[in-house]
Order: sequence, then structure tokens, then C-alpha cells
Amino acid sequence: MRTVEITRTGEVSVTDQIAEMQEWLRAAGIQPLELEPMRILGARVRFRAVFANNEDAERFRRRFDTASAGEPP
Repeated sequence: MRTVEITRTGEVSVTDQIAEMQEWLRAAGIQPLELEPMRILGARVRFRAVFANNEDAERFRRRFDTASAGEPP
């Protein structure tokens, strides 16, 4: 299993962001073991996702991690 944490920015609601990610996951044939928001700070949302394999986790991270450089941990 592999856990990834991503940060997304923008004015879209958390619900809409999750829906977008779930739609992409379905189209890609990927089933996450877990997908949930962890922290909301203004227009930034930190999500945690768990996948059965590294390849799926990396594809998801590349597609959705929109964090800007210099984000605090």
C-alpha cells in the first residue's frame, strides 16, 4: 500500500474537488482504498489517499497535486 498527501488550490468546494478526483479515478480504473480531506486552509485543501500499489498512487499524485512551492508543512 502507498499513502499520498496532495494539496489542491482554488475556489472549488471540497465536495466538488472530491467528485472530480473520484470521476478521474473511475475513468482511470483506479480504486483508492481511502480518499479524504485532511486540512482546509483558505483556498488550499490537503487530501490523503491510500492506494494498493505505487503506480496508481503516483498517477494520482501527478494528476492532482497542485501545491505551490514554499507551502508550510
